[in-house]
Amino acid sequence: MADQLEALQHLQQVDGQLYQLRLAKGQKPGELEAARQAVAAQEARLKALEEQVKALQLQQKDREGELQTREGSIKKLQGQLFQVKTNKEYSTMQHEIDTLKADNSLLEEDMLRAFDSMDSVSRQHKEEAQRAAEATRHLQQETVRVEGEVAALDAQITTLERQRHAIAPDVPAQTLELYERILALRDGLALVPVINEICGGCHRRLPPQVVNEVYLKAGLVMCETCNRILYQPAG
Repeated sequence: MADQLEALQHLQQVDGQLYQLRLAKGQKPGELEAARQAVAAQEARLKALEEQVKALQLQQKDREGELQTREGSIKKLQGQLFQVKTNKEYSTMQHEIDTLKADNSLLEEDMLRAFDSMDSVSRQHKEEAQRAAEATRHLQQETVRVEGEVAALDAQITTLERQRHAIAPDVPAQTLELYERILALRDGLALVPVINEICGGCHRRLPPQVVNEVYLKAGLVMCETCNRILYQPAG
């Protein structure tokens, strides 16, 4: 039994490292999430600005059409102005022309303000496009970093898996099956030392009888609280 426990200790050392490495590897993709969200946010801002520019352009096109129509009306009225026969008709038509010209002045002012708005939005779009490019570059850099770190973790995992494959045959099949079942349930920690009559896994005080059984090494002894396998450390 002492040899089994010694083999299990070696196995636990390897499995503990494997658990941490696999845990670290599993967290790596999440490290890219912030960079991905930054890119998505920039793309959303760019799209919103592009839609704003399109809306302003359509409004400007409508204003240009309206201005052109009114100018045509003014020219038509001006051509008819000298055909009227009475002063009253002349005054009425001149008032209509003046009203159209005043409306056109207001419309032209709106068009100038719209041009300023489009220039402002275009500048914002350019700035956001630069930020989007920077966010994309950052994501690419982070992807390269994470992929490199994952490759390094994979190399370490492969090395430890070879070590585990070499150690596992030293543990009887039934004991190994029990150990691996506990390993899966207890976050990579199936074998723990007893220190000052305390379980090294759940840190609960062990009954004296359990401590004596661990000390005797006559068989596998498990913690009644966390069900981990217990062993007495050397020294």
